[in-house]
Amino acid sequence: MLERPVVPDRPPPGPVPGAVLGVPAGLLLTAVWRYGAADLALAVSAVFAGLVAVLLAGAPGWRPFGTALLAAAGVVVGVLVVLG
Repeated sequence: MLERPVVPDRPPPGPVPGAVLGVPAGLLLTAVWRYGAADLALAVSAVFAGLVAVLLAGAPGWRPFGTALLAAAGVVVGVLVVLG
């Protein structure tokens, strides 16, 4: 008989961890667009957009996390574009 692994029943993360991870994501996106090649920047941006799309559309419990991730990354990118 196969044993099923025990997975703890934890709630999905909320908006605070999403915002905390959104800041470095925004920094990474800005740095790649500013200093990287265009094809690399497009690829990194597509992966980030796909991750956010999955969090927002595919996992309702993770929607606050994905929204905060997108918002924080957008704010960081916006601030760095205005300052730079």
